[in-house]
Amino acid sequence: MPVRAALLLRSLSIAATLTVVAIDGGLVEAQALSRLKGRVVHDAGGSAEPTEIRVEAIYGFLGGDFTGQRTFTVAADAKGDWALLAFKAGVWVFDAWTPGRLPDAIALPFNVGVPQASGVAGDMPPWHPILHTTPVPATPAGETLARAAEAAHAGKVQDVTALLARVADSNDVDVLNAAGRICLLLRDAKTARPFFRRALERDPQSFGAALGMGSTALMQRDFDAAGRAFAQARERTKDRDERSYLTAAIGDINKVSVAIKRAQ
Repeated sequence: MPVRAALLLRSLSIAATLTVVAIDGGLVEAQALSRLKGRVVHDAGGSAEPTEIRVEAIYGFLGGDFTGQRTFTVAADAKGDWALLAFKAGVWVFDAWTPGRLPDAIALPFNVGVPQASGVAGDMPPWHPILHTTPVPATPAGETLARAAEAAHAGKVQDVTALLARVADSNDVDVLNAAGRICLLLRDAKTARPFFRRALERDPQSFGAALGMGSTALMQRDFDAAGRAFAQARERTKDRDERSYLTAAIGDINKVSVAIKRAQ
């Protein structure tokens, strides 16, 4: 191969591992980016309505500041599959919004316990987030949840708070889990957590409640609690993809806990 061609290929290879992103009008050298794939499942059937996937970074390495593009929105295809480019290390919230259905939302870490200089970035994660949308129950509580979900999607915080107050004392685990996920649409882990806790008290085997407890703990930087809750959630599902992303999350969180303890 001619020398000039070899140098060009080498330059392209280097450029592929480092990306320059615009932040507030400035240019910052960012960590190598990754591609992430996920899937939306429409629980209890239903037609494949257009589904919006929103992904937002909460914080970065070891709970520190996140730099780079924080939010992404992609559309799932007719099979429920979606893919995201330019995905960086950090703790991310994933949510799925399908008109006429109740949404889903989870928080997961991606290399949040691995330093940016480690060279592991740029790979496609071996795990895939699975999000579930569900039908609106034909009950007064279901109508309240649907209205709260619409308000959350529109960013109307006060409306969401008032509506979810009506179901806060519910004994229905599905209602409580749905309320918690709606709070996560607003990235409000503090308000979501009591809903998931109450659901878990009503049904200690609830996968959704354990996953919600893990997501909210992770968003609040309580890594030990997040690791325990994700381990409980992993015990409550037989889905291979769900077990895969939970196993990866637990491993990532353990690295964070070890690094923090060493720094103390």
